[in-house]
Amino acid sequence: MPDARSKEVGITLAASGAEALERLRQREEILQIGYWFQGEGLGSVLTPQAVLPFLQADPCRIAETFEALVESGDFERGDRGYDFTPDGKRKAARMFTESFTDFQQPGHGECVDGCCDGDEPCETHSHAGHAHAGHSHGQHG
Repeated sequence: MPDARSKEVGITLAASGAEALERLRQREEILQIGYWFQGEGLGSVLTPQAVLPFLQADPCRIAETFEALVESGDFERGDRGYDFTPDGKRKAARMFTESFTDFQQPGHGECVDGCCDGDEPCETHSHAGHAHAGHSHGQHG
């Protein structure tokens, strides 16, 4: 039968495991938000204050996470804030793509290539072979 000390150690390990998982989740969120932030042209330099509106976290914890991303080689510290290292940007891009691919698929009738509105004639491709979200436009008689 476990004694009180072993139960305490088990609870402590579970809590530290949950905390470690939360830190990992927050690191990944900050990488993805930073990638999106820069991709949308909202700024090239990242700061904890810039990502704060997108996270439900303590500002001090976010600042600590930025520093952890520097230590892991994903961010580098600059005069005005933080920027991705080349490896950090690749990692953030991969995570962002994996997380949001399903949300970036064209809807029914939208041009898969993104060159036309789907319901209007496509000037880039011949309609006979041009696929729109899983279907081709055939000749209408």
